[in-house]
Amino acid sequence: MTALSLLYTALNLLYQLNLCKLMFVFYTVVISMGGCVVNFLSGVVAAPPLLLQAFKFGKMAHTTQVSRLLAALEVPRRWFFHFYVSASIVVTIALSLMWYVYVSGAGFPPWATTTLDVLTTPHRTQAVNVTSAAMALCLLALQIYRRLYENLFVSVFSSGHMNILHYIVGHTFYLGAVTLLLSQAPGFTSVESHIVFSGIEIQHIIGTVIFLLGFVVQHWSLCLLAGLRKNRGTNMQEKYLMPEGGLFEVVSCPHMLAEVLLYVGLLIILGPGSDWLWVTLWVLCNQVSCLFLNEIINVCFHVHYFCFFPVFLSYPCGC
Repeated sequence: MTALSLLYTALNLLYQLNLCKLMFVFYTVVISMGGCVVNFLSGVVAAPPLLLQAFKFGKMAHTTQVSRLLAALEVPRRWFFHFYVSASIVVTIALSLMWYVYVSGAGFPPWATTTLDVLTTPHRTQAVNVTSAAMALCLLALQIYRRLYENLFVSVFSSGHMNILHYIVGHTFYLGAVTLLLSQAPGFTSVESHIVFSGIEIQHIIGTVIFLLGFVVQHWSLCLLAGLRKNRGTNMQEKYLMPEGGLFEVVSCPHMLAEVLLYVGLLIILGPGSDWLWVTLWVLCNQVSCLFLNEIINVCFHVHYFCFFPVFLSYPCGC
């Protein structure tokens, strides 16, 4: 068998796989295993410095750069807004396609069908109804647009850096999430679907309430964090300050907890039988990994800088 035939066979195999689902499974496994090594095994066996440098950023950043390659591949943390620029473009296209199919009654464009065939699988099946898909996509778009606004006009970033791997994950996360949501919606699958909006059901109400709770808490918390650095000079923008007020009086990082609520709410709307389960699982594993990664760091950090750490805070993450 020639090299060209092997390449064709490999590409055909990839074409049959759901690449977006595999990506979230891979991310979940990596963050879970990496988190176990850094959080639990480092007390027994020293975690490889290369892993620490790639795994941490911000307040948690590994202080000693051991890899010139990884150091050269770091990007400014203020580039976070790039995630939401690309995500806003993707979700706007998705909303346009949904309007085109559900409201205008037109067929799914061939270029969009090819895109979903490549990124998910050409053998897509319906897992959600029209109402659930439309509600979830609209809420997800609302979250993405709000995060873009916050990154551009609310948040004040320090001059810190993050690894290029974090940057890549940030972009692919939203592309994969929007694609998975569309891929199992009626009118976007490989079989012909009848487009009918059903009534609002109890899971839609519960999921929306949980989503909006996370939405409000996250924006409120990020505004409080931004207020610690705004209008205080360049030097203050480089410092980590103890947040006060809001849910910071109850949990140490309510904006991280709110992130979990957002995606759990969308999962309730879409149902556990959808591939959105993998998106939610990744978000949950990522936040749990942050919880354990920061538990000791936050205590040491706040004790060092503020002489105390409120021990009743139940969700310690990197602020």
